[in-house]
Amino acid sequence: MDKKSGGRLEYYGVARNGTRFVEVVVIVQYARRTADGEYDAGKDKKIGVITAYCKGINKCPAWINQ
Repeated sequence: MDKKSGGRLEYYGVARNGTRFVEVVVIVQYARRTADGEYDAGKDKKIGVITAYCKGINKCPAWINQ
Protein backbone atom coordinates (compact mmCIF):
# COMPACT_ATOMS: atom_id res chain seq x y z
CA MET A 1 0.00 0.00 0.00
CA ASP A 2 1.34 3.37 -0.95
CA LYS A 3 -1.23 5.83 0.36
CA LYS A 4 -3.94 5.62 3.03
CA SER A 5 -6.73 7.95 4.07
CA GLY A 6 -9.25 6.37 6.42
CA GLY A 7 -10.60 3.30 4.63
CA ARG A 8 -9.38 4.51 1.22
CA LEU A 9 -6.18 2.83 0.05
CA GLU A 10 -4.18 3.56 -3.08
CA TYR A 11 -1.75 1.07 -4.56
CA TYR A 12 0.80 1.95 -7.24
CA GLY A 13 2.52 -0.54 -9.51
CA VAL A 14 3.94 -1.19 -12.94
CA ALA A 15 2.56 -3.58 -15.55
CA ARG A 16 5.04 -4.96 -18.06
CA ASN A 17 4.59 -6.56 -21.46
CA GLY A 18 7.99 -7.38 -22.92
CA THR A 19 9.80 -4.05 -23.04
CA ARG A 20 6.63 -1.96 -22.60
CA PHE A 21 5.78 -0.59 -19.14
CA VAL A 22 2.65 1.14 -17.83
CA GLU A 23 2.16 2.66 -14.37
CA VAL A 24 -1.04 1.39 -12.74
CA VAL A 25 -3.05 2.85 -9.84
CA VAL A 26 -5.64 0.79 -7.92
CA ILE A 27 -8.02 2.50 -5.48
CA VAL A 28 -9.67 0.39 -2.77
CA GLN A 29 -12.25 1.27 -0.14
CA TYR A 30 -11.33 -1.12 2.66
CA ALA A 31 -14.19 -0.16 4.91
CA ARG A 32 -17.89 -0.84 5.31
CA ARG A 33 -18.89 2.69 4.19
CA THR A 34 -17.51 5.41 1.99
CA ALA A 35 -16.36 8.61 3.71
CA ASP A 36 -19.44 10.49 2.48
CA GLY A 37 -21.75 7.70 3.71
CA GLU A 38 -23.31 7.26 0.27
CA TYR A 39 -22.36 3.57 -0.04
CA ASP A 40 -22.59 0.87 2.64
CA ALA A 41 -21.54 -2.75 2.03
CA GLY A 42 -23.46 -4.08 5.03
CA LYS A 43 -22.55 -5.55 8.39
CA ASP A 44 -19.13 -7.29 8.51
CA LYS A 45 -18.43 -6.52 4.82
CA LYS A 46 -15.88 -4.32 3.01
CA ILE A 47 -16.54 -2.40 -0.21
CA GLY A 48 -13.31 -3.40 -2.04
CA VAL A 49 -11.84 -2.17 -5.33
CA ILE A 50 -13.33 1.10 -6.56
CA THR A 51 -11.27 1.63 -9.72
CA ALA A 52 -7.97 0.89 -11.41
CA TYR A 53 -6.38 2.92 -14.18
CA CYS A 54 -3.21 3.48 -16.18
CA LYS A 55 -1.44 6.61 -14.97
CA GLY A 56 -0.52 9.33 -17.45
CA ILE A 57 -2.45 7.99 -20.45
CA ASN A 58 -6.09 8.30 -21.54
CA LYS A 59 -6.66 4.61 -22.27
CA CYS A 60 -4.83 1.54 -21.01
CA PRO A 61 -3.30 -0.61 -23.74
CA ALA A 62 -5.28 -3.74 -24.68
CA TRP A 63 -2.56 -6.06 -23.33
CA ILE A 64 -3.13 -4.79 -19.78
CA ASN A 65 -6.28 -6.94 -19.52
CA GLN A 66 -4.65 -10.18 -20.66
